Amino acid sequence: MWNPLSWVMEAAAVMAIVLANGGGEGPDWQDFVGIICLLIINSTISFIEENNAGNAAAALMARLAPKTKVLRDGQWQETDAAILVPGDIISIKLGDIIPVDARLLEGDPLKIDQASALLDSDKSQLNN
Repeated sequence: MWNPLSWVMEAAAVMAIVLANGGGEGPDWQDFVGIICLLIINSTISFIEENNAGNAAAALMARLAPKTKVLRDGQWQETDAAILVPGDIISIKLGDIIPVDARLLEGDPLKIDQASALLDSDKSQLNN
């Protein structure tokens, strides 16, 4: 309930209670209860929407998490790139995102775009 619309509705609810209807009548309880119900409904809908958006973002991040083929226990297995440890042997193919500190053991020379690692557009030619 921390947005301008909620503030206006809260002010209207307070004014419905504080100000009398005139003619000796008491506060306008029906308007107050109606405004409070609308605030609760608005807050519930906002909470559900934010929760769904958070879940969707988490699911998207999980799908976009970089995976890699790593040689462990004599077998190639696909795992999260975040759990690589020094000494792991990885298999790469065209378009893969590779760790900055990876060493080329065998294969053809690589051309690597190091822009994300160096924060510039330097391209290096690596030879085995």
